[in-house]
Amino acid sequence: MASPGGLTIHFVYARSRLRVDESIGEARALRDEVTAWRSAWELTDAMGGHLTQLDLLTGAVLGLVDAIAGRTAAIDLALGTGAVYEECRADERRLLHARRLWRWYADKFDQRSGPGAGVAVQTLRAADEVIWSCWKGAFTALGETVPAAPIPYLAPQFSASATPRTDPPPDMRPGTDDLLRAHVERLPVAAIGLPPVCCRRPWWLILSAHEVSHHLQFELDGVERSTQERVVSAAYAASGDAVLAESWRPWCRELFADACSVLLTGPAAIWAVRELETRTGRGMRKSPSASYPPPVIRLALLDAVARQAGLPAGSSGPEDRDELDDQAEGHVKRLLGCVDGVAAALLRMETPAGRPLRALGTSTAAAYADDGVVAGWRSELLGQEEAVPRQTLDAARFCAAAGVGAWQRSAGQQPPEPLAGRLRSVLPGCREPGTRAGQAAADPAAVARQFAADLYEGERRA
Repeated sequence: MASPGGLTIHFVYARSRLRVDESIGEARALRDEVTAWRSAWELTDAMGGHLTQLDLLTGAVLGLVDAIAGRTAAIDLALGTGAVYEECRADERRLLHARRLWRWYADKFDQRSGPGAGVAVQTLRAADEVIWSCWKGAFTALGETVPAAPIPYLAPQFSASATPRTDPPPDMRPGTDDLLRAHVERLPVAAIGLPPVCCRRPWWLILSAHEVSHHLQFELDGVERSTQERVVSAAYAASGDAVLAESWRPWCRELFADACSVLLTGPAAIWAVRELETRTGRGMRKSPSASYPPPVIRLALLDAVARQAGLPAGSSGPEDRDELDDQAEGHVKRLLGCVDGVAAALLRMETPAGRPLRALGTSTAAAYADDGVVAGWRSELLGQEEAVPRQTLDAARFCAAAGVGAWQRSAGQQPPEPLAGRLRSVLPGCREPGTRAGQAAADPAAVARQFAADLYEGERRA
């Protein structure tokens, strides 16, 4: 007959074993959820539009879940019930970390997995094509390997935004969720947030060209620093004022994206900036934030880039220029004196492959010729018949640009709904044939190992 002490030890071990099994079961359940979600995307993403990003995300999350489960299974039951319970509780919190990391991205993917007739889903499918057209078009023109494209999603914000893994989940708490934010920043799955207006007025998808250009700069080694040095040097050469030249440095990320967006989509990108930036005279001369130049400088630079690249310009209306000529402060006028030099420096910038940034504008200039594809798209979008999709790499970005031109011609003369419907209908069909498996930015297993080490080592240090 077993002694009472032996029964007690057996009960303690059984209780601890049960608690460990429960934690392992939670890890298994999360693994099953992620796996089922990924399998569902085999049907939703049958064309492979987000294959690389899906594989990277699920691989990293599943690897992290398995690492946590492995640690849980290795808990020493001899530590005692209290210690076992504490270890299991800590591992379940780590599983919650993995779940939140997964869902931050999964929620964005899932916006486009609903019924095809939904306006939001149709808009995101259109955005997928515009972004891919700009993304692959840019990397190809610059002679670079094409990475996995950013994921567009709808966000409750005024304008578009690029997420170089820096936009944290909205329920993050300072201090408590710092590691989750760091992992969102470091997981190389890029995202582009689009404002709700893109659903009702899909010509605003032209904003995605600017956000794609941010990610282009993030992906190209050394280009962000090179942009700063070239812009500051050009501003100094034009002004001879070192302090004035340095004032351009904080704006370089936006200036690069502005220049690329014009080179990729022409004056349609300028229209979008002007719509967003038009203010009173004083507002036009004041920087809206540390990251942006005064709107009048930004618009002048967009015009200069277009002009020097052989593209149509047209950002500044006569009322803006008249007000500027009468009221501009000396500082703004001196900044304006740098614009042509800065535009030329941006266009001369070379990527790691040795091609200048202006190479992005070659096909765009041809598209905007009198008999080019933009004019053709514009006529179709304003015509009596439905526009016909073209399955080429450039089709979606030039169709979106033509949508802007069509809206400019029709605004005030007819309601926006017919044009919006046509754009939402034709853009998803402007899809280059083939699966879009870009080069993965990281090895999922390596990401998972690093994230697991962060979870365990970081807590020990704390």
